[in-house]
Parts: sequence; C-alpha cells; structure tokens
Amino acid sequence: MEMQIKYAKKDKYPVQEITTGFLPRTVTIPLSQEDNFVCESIVKEGDEVKEGQVIAEASREVYGARAFGVAKIHAPIPGKILGIKNCSYPNGKQGKAIEILLSGSFSYLGKQQSQADFSTYSPAMLLKTVSDAGVINTFSTTSYSAFELDVNKIKNEQNKKLFIRLFDEDPSCDTDTTLTRSDFDKIMTGIYITSKICDVNEIVIAYPKSSNLETMFNLSQKEMFESIPMTFLECDSNIYPAGGKRELSISYIKQKKLAASFEDIMRSCFFTDSSTMVHVYDAVVLKMPLETINVFVDGDCLQAKALLKVCVGTSFKAIAKQCGGFVRKLGKIIVNGEINGVAVNSLDTPVTKYVKSITFTSHEDSFDRSVSICLRCGRCRSVCKTGLSPDIIFAKVITGAVVDEAYIQSVDLCTQCGLCSANCPSKLPLAKVIKLLREERYQNEK
Repeated sequence: MEMQIKYAKKDKYPVQEITTGFLPRTVTIPLSQEDNFVCESIVKEGDEVKEGQVIAEASREVYGARAFGVAKIHAPIPGKILGIKNCSYPNGKQGKAIEILLSGSFSYLGKQQSQADFSTYSPAMLLKTVSDAGVINTFSTTSYSAFELDVNKIKNEQNKKLFIRLFDEDPSCDTDTTLTRSDFDKIMTGIYITSKICDVNEIVIAYPKSSNLETMFNLSQKEMFESIPMTFLECDSNIYPAGGKRELSISYIKQKKLAASFEDIMRSCFFTDSSTMVHVYDAVVLKMPLETINVFVDGDCLQAKALLKVCVGTSFKAIAKQCGGFVRKLGKIIVNGEINGVAVNSLDTPVTKYVKSITFTSHEDSFDRSVSICLRCGRCRSVCKTGLSPDIIFAKVITGAVVDEAYIQSVDLCTQCGLCSANCPSKLPLAKVIKLLREERYQNEK
C-alpha cells in the first residue's frame, strides 16, 4: 500500500510577490553549503572583501578531483572579516562559518545590472558560468548538491531529459510556487539555459493544477523552446509526495504510456526547481554570484509572513524581525517544511543556499515529539514506496543490531520522502537515520 498525505491549506491570503529583506550589519557564512563537502576559507580575520568575492572553496588536497564542481562560496556583502567561528547550521549540524561586518560599497545590490547576451555561449561556457557563481540545486529539501555535480551525473546518459518542478515539494511551503508566479520569465530563461547545458532531448515541466500554465507560457517563450520537445505534467501539489523524482517519473511514464521503469527515467534525467532556475538566470544573464536567496517565512509566532529575498548568512532572528517579530512565545523553528524539515533551536542560525523556508511555531502549536521504543507495528514498511524496512535499519544504526547486509545497501533506494517518520507512532527519526547511514556509506566508498 502506498501512503499519501493530503495537505489542505487554510491560507486565504497567499503570498503573491517577493519582498527584499533588511540588509544585515553582519552575516555568518557556513563553510558547508551542500551535502558531503566542507569548503575551506581563503580569507582570514581582518581581510577586506568585496560583495561577490569568493571567500571559500573546496580543497583539492582534501577532495582531489571531486573538488571540481563543488559550489564556491561568495561574500554576500562588502566588509571586513571578523573571523571564523563555530555556529549551528540550518540542517541541524554544527560547523565553521565566516563572519563579515558590513562596510564599503556594493557591486550588485541596488545597482542596475546589464543583461549579457549568452546566445553565443557553448554548453561548457554556460556550465562554467553557473558553477563559478556557486549555484546549487535545491530540488530536494533533504539533500543538496552543486548544480555542476548534478549535471555531471547524467553527462553520459542517453535520452536525457530536464524535469522542472514549478511548485514546492512540501505543500507547507510556498517558495517555488510564489516564485513561479512572480519570476516566471526568469524561470523560463533559466530552463532554456539549463536545457542547453545538459544537452537534453526533452523538457518536462511539472506544474500545479491550480495554475494556468498555458496562459503564463506566452508566444515569445514558445519561440524560445521551438527546437526542444516539451511535455507538461499537471500535478496535485496538495498531495504529498507528489513532486519527488519518483513521483514525477511515474507521472511522466503514465502520461506518455511508456514501458520504461521509473528508475530508468530517474537515472537519465536532471531534476530541478523554480528556485534553482532563478539562480541560473542571475548567474548567466546578470553575471551575479549566488549571494541572496528567496525564503518563505511563516508560522503562528509571527505577525506576518513573506517570501523574503535575503543575503546568505542572515540570521533567523533578523528574518523574524523583518516579519514583525514574535506575537507568541516561540516553540520551535522548522527549516524546509513541516512534513520533512529539520527542527533547529537557535535564532542565531544563519540561512544557507539550501534554505527555502523557515517556520516559527509557538508552544501551543507544538505537538509531542518525544521518542519511545519501536513497537514493531510495521507501519514504516507499509508506507515505504521503495520497499525498505526502516525499523530494521534504525535498529542497526542506533543499537548496533546484527542485520543482513542487504538492509544496509537498501538505503541507496531511499527517496527521503519522510513518510516512515511521519507514520511512526513512536516518533522515531527513521528518515534522518537512513540519510545519515547513506552519507556514511558515501564517505566510506570515497
């Protein structure tokens, strides 16, 4: 049996546009902005930096050839390096971060940017431009990797396709959904650029039922894509999961009436989202590095909600202040969605490139998350779409139970949808433990 969650939004007044966030006096830039890589600072305390200057990158001595393609980290503001300190990351981990004090003049912010003519760029030039800008792919809210690294994964595949999701993976968020309404032209240009980079033979656009894509997709955009076949997938964005790789691949197969397996589609396709396409546009057309991100901020603690455009490194505290401050006592902070997000406990946590939403909820809205022992009820197995046994994997990691190696290898099939955790009566963090085991296996293989 496959389980899906119907998420009924109670919001009568959805956010319609992007609001520019306050300019922080200091920013704290985590040195890890994607999975499995920690960059090294190339600046030191006391250095003066310009806006957009590269301040950290992956070390070839540490990662070897794998360092190529890892997203560089840029200074989002001009100023002075105060030092390198420890801080809490939005993914719940701890690590080093560069702190910058604002001073000097801006290179991009508040200035009119000329648009580059990229029509003569080769795919390699386009990819280098996006990579140098430090763009990462935020398609998944549970795993994050550099744009270039994801492109390279399908480089040698046949029948490559580009999947773009124009709505949010987690229905409790409105980041990609709002961006699709407000920055549709940018997103379409980003899709065109990405299709050239990946050299795909088809573009697949997944859009929510509530939108009228045909009206938004005007004549000029149709002319831009005239040489590339396009397929439109209408999805119920209020159903979870509906926007993962597996779900989109199955929808595509059903619509096309193909005999292929969804594993074949997933392996040969590049999956991305509206947020990433906006960053691709900024990198290629405006020649801007990734130094600001769009974050959907809401929760019953706040006076107002918004889709804020903020500098990377802005603290959660400053973001809450931008939304009018707290009207209730803060209970918990959830990053990247209520269904499969991560709870953090510090308002000093800075946003990173992979933060798409922050939810501030009160104690009254907090439900009991206390963990108890596994009941052996089997619910986690019954809802798992890929046939895993999350309870057995959890026992192996947490208690050291002896299990067949096949269970350990099966973690590579996990889609990180989080349904096992959501349906566990003991509230065990099954999905998180599976992700940790998969990361450990990845590191050991390298």
